[in-house]
Amino acid sequence: MNSIHGTANIKVLEMLRSIDPEPGQARPVTFWFYSTSEAGIGRQACVLQNAGYSIITCERFVSGEFLCIAGTRMAPDNEEISRRCIDLHLLAEKMEVTFDGWEMEMNIE
Repeated sequence: MNSIHGTANIKVLEMLRSIDPEPGQARPVTFWFYSTSEAGIGRQACVLQNAGYSIITCERFVSGEFLCIAGTRMAPDNEEISRRCIDLHLLAEKMEVTFDGWEMEMNIE
């Protein structure tokens, strides 16, 4: 888990730094979770909200699977994003939810 997320995060952050004019600027970052259990995704959303994340969406797809997107503002560096990914992956496992990764908003002009 750690090495896969860590390697992917390093590559993504390197790519973002190469095109981002302000790589240290705080910006919206979202974390994505999926589950077949409405109760599990609801518990996940509650814990994330209590931890200071905003819940952007918590909904059911036509397929029957549930999605939760949680957001925060941060200037991710490799250490910070890797720590959060590990923490969120462990939390998701505890809630019987799948942690799918993160996205960061960028405005490139």
